[in-house]
Amino acid sequence: MYMNNHILYILLVILVLSIILVFRIKEGFENKKIAFYTCFYGTDDNNAFKIPELPSEKYDCFYFSNNRNILNQIKNTKWKGIFDDQPVTDDIVESCFYGKKVKVLPESFVVLNNYAYTCFMDSKIDKLSESFIETYIDKYFIQNNYALLVREHHFMKDTIWNDFNESMKQQRYYDKKENYFYYITEQLKKGFYAETNDYCQCNVLIRNMNHPKIKEINSNWYSEIKKCGIQDQISFFFVKQMFNEHIKPFSESPFLHYNPDSVYI
Repeated sequence: MYMNNHILYILLVILVLSIILVFRIKEGFENKKIAFYTCFYGTDDNNAFKIPELPSEKYDCFYFSNNRNILNQIKNTKWKGIFDDQPVTDDIVESCFYGKKVKVLPESFVVLNNYAYTCFMDSKIDKLSESFIETYIDKYFIQNNYALLVREHHFMKDTIWNDFNESMKQQRYYDKKENYFYYITEQLKKGFYAETNDYCQCNVLIRNMNHPKIKEINSNWYSEIKKCGIQDQISFFFVKQMFNEHIKPFSESPFLHYNPDSVYI
């Protein structure tokens, strides 16, 4: 009889703890909201001039731009348009660099400061899965204590030089070929390695904004982009080595309907 009561007591404790955990997770999402955001900088004839599918009906979704025309189009959607007062130019490299600040330094934009978690998405990618983002925030931020989640590349493997060679197929990167080559060789001279088992791409970035290391990661990456160039995947390769214990790569697709051909390097 005593044994049966003891087992019942243990089961009751497990049940209570499970209920508390569920409510804590639920409270975490209710009181510490997620912000999804993307951006576009440039003129109307830029190939990136597009509005992606809204990633969430539950959480705030922000679209940053210096282009008034695309912000006017956004008024007909559920995106929250944010005007960033930067010069509008048809120089693709210059326009791209304007977007790096909001991509890499979300804490520098007041509208994003009240969110515990942010999810940056490139404006050219497929529709994100809201439930995927929630699940990974729970698993890697709430249950564990990572600062940044980033997806492993869908085809890039092994070495930074593969990314360098692939990048040179795009004119905006090829024009700065010598700078990228110099940046990589200088990083390798400093002792960083050229190979990796989990090469990452930077079109989806999920951040734990309350993590003590996230601002340091962001600011270091932004500084490296200034040295390297707008191909931020190359600079991130080395930044990840600096903060490896705080960055979690994942291999699963965060998209509802994944089309590899639509994902840019």
